[in-house]
Amino acid sequence: MNFARANAKKITALTALPFAAALTLSACSGDEETETSFTNSQNGVEMTLTYTAVGDEVVKQTTTNVIEYEAAGLGSKEDAQEMLDPMVDQGVDVEGYEQTIEYGDTSATEEVSIDYEIADMSELSEVPGYESTANMDEEGAFISLEESREQLESAGFTEVE
Repeated sequence: MNFARANAKKITALTALPFAAALTLSACSGDEETETSFTNSQNGVEMTLTYTAVGDEVVKQTTTNVIEYEAAGLGSKEDAQEMLDPMVDQGVDVEGYEQTIEYGDTSATEEVSIDYEIADMSELSEVPGYESTANMDEEGAFISLEESREQLESAGFTEVE
């Protein structure tokens, strides 16, 4: 359906932001594991990102997106499935990456989990919506919680206390 395709870029852009990652070349410290969450709501999508980090190094990222069909510009549950299911299929074989979408009558809930201790950064770069910096394959590179916090806050996310 042309309507769904026209909105594909819009939804992809909305769901891509949570995957944007800031990489840095710092050494990992022996700090304890902590969790930090951020929320934002844009164009019918309620996003919650949770980072699990050891020091500044993000070891896992979990994202939950609740997509309201009407507010996001989607016609129906079927239109959303037609647009979103192919994106899920593209990440199925990426180790350390899991994505599921449950479709309700008026909204869909997307769950994405990335285990950075397992995932290959070059494989992640092939997943629709995942963004990273050019140095992602450099030795010692990792996702920085502090840089991610700065990027998310500048994009309108709020840290959950």
